[in-house]
Amino acid sequence: MVGIGLIGAGRIGKLHASTIRRAQNCRLVAVYDEQRASAETLTSIVGGTVCDHVDALIDNPAVDAVFVCSPTDTHVDMVTLSARAGKAVFCEKPIDLDIARVLHCVSVLEQHPVPFAMGFHRRFDPHHREMYDEIRRGRIGQIEQIHFVSRDPAPPPLAYIQRSGGIFRDMMIHDLDQCRFILGEELDSLFATGSVLVDPQIGTSGDFDTVTATLWTSTGVSCTIQNSRRCSYGFDQRIEVFGSKGSIALGNVPLTQTCAFGDTGLVKPTLPRHFPQRYHDAYDRQLAAFVDTVTKGTVLCATALDGLWALVLADAAERSVRTGQLVRIADRTSPYDRSDARRK
Repeated sequence: MVGIGLIGAGRIGKLHASTIRRAQNCRLVAVYDEQRASAETLTSIVGGTVCDHVDALIDNPAVDAVFVCSPTDTHVDMVTLSARAGKAVFCEKPIDLDIARVLHCVSVLEQHPVPFAMGFHRRFDPHHREMYDEIRRGRIGQIEQIHFVSRDPAPPPLAYIQRSGGIFRDMMIHDLDQCRFILGEELDSLFATGSVLVDPQIGTSGDFDTVTATLWTSTGVSCTIQNSRRCSYGFDQRIEVFGSKGSIALGNVPLTQTCAFGDTGLVKPTLPRHFPQRYHDAYDRQLAAFVDTVTKGTVLCATALDGLWALVLADAAERSVRTGQLVRIADRTSPYDRSDARRK
């Protein structure tokens, strides 16, 4: 039974707490949030004790692993404190908004090699995994093009947007990671565009709500990603991968497979409201994989270097949309060789 300490009792912290509560081989031991009332409300539902200071949570001998679900600008401090204390770490994306700080964090993790996992839950989604496995079996031959569509039902609060790093680092980063995961090789260049079509206040805050990025590998394989902060019909998540022998596609996953016919015609099932519904199984599988790593030493699927590379690509997209220029990715993470960051 792995004891888990949770840092951050906001939306994503609550989701992970519920996932931990469902699991059979781990338990929530302690919760810390800078807003104590939030931690108290969460523990009243899922159990665990409230800590007044993060050190009390990390130093708790019953805590074997720390889940870092606090605001992004606190991640590096929480991760390094936990790693130096010898605790396994699960960190929500991104590790930080600054590449230099992420490199420092990676360096600390190399000095204190505790199990560390990034919160890229789509890697664990059974539908995504089936697509990935079919591609690896050679079903469509060599990959030549990938197209992602990711659209949220509605924008998050402006305060969140202003602290999260913007749409590329907060939202597209999942698609960027999945692009690397599917390809199995690094991206070489990127061009991005952005618009404000949903909420003028998002533009006033310096961000975009509708964006497109096109990425290329050094061999010419291309990937196009489209994101929007608004989708009137639900949480829209689709992928098509085209190859030398065919193509494979993952469409939207509805809440049910039931279709009803009546005097008004065909009524099809609705889409999930947002990511907690769509990726419910993925979060369970992600937690199970992390616990297996802590208890059995199994190989991690999403590492700190995956987190680093996803942020490098998100930064490149931000720079491209601001300058209107194609951005080359090479040598952004020196002194780390690009091959070290590739998915194993």
